[in-house]
Amino acid sequence: MKIDLVDDEPILRELYKTVIESSGFDVDCFADAEDYMAYANSDEYTPPNIALITDVCMPGKSGYELIDEIRKSNPKEKVVVLTGTPHSDSNHETKACFYLQKPVSTKKLITVIELLSACTRAGNTDLASECKTKSDLDVFGINDWKCPLQSNP
Repeated sequence: MKIDLVDDEPILRELYKTVIESSGFDVDCFADAEDYMAYANSDEYTPPNIALITDVCMPGKSGYELIDEIRKSNPKEKVVVLTGTPHSDSNHETKACFYLQKPVSTKKLITVIELLSACTRAGNTDLASECKTKSDLDVFGINDWKCPLQSNP
């Protein structure tokens, strides 16, 4: 089960990679949106079957611009946004399954990845209604489930 991680902060990128791999998941890391898009447009590209995890504020293209680019070829790509600022832009509300505000606890990050992995294994693409209910997420202390993939083009 594979995750792609895009974050311009090397220390956080390495920390997240270590935690994700120690939880049994494969992870490919990228320093910015341009590096990821170069990979996504290459012959070596293998889409993540769990999720793309991306920072928002990065040099060059933002995480939101990256999501827009990825969704052109893969509209149902599951995305987790990592951000140092609260998400308040309604234009971006439906772009990600989860918004995790930095600093993100490693426990919360792994919980989100495990939820998305369970959805992937179950073959669910309609994550909002089929995979986990709000009450299921409340048990884990995750109250920001925003993944209405069925409404995306």
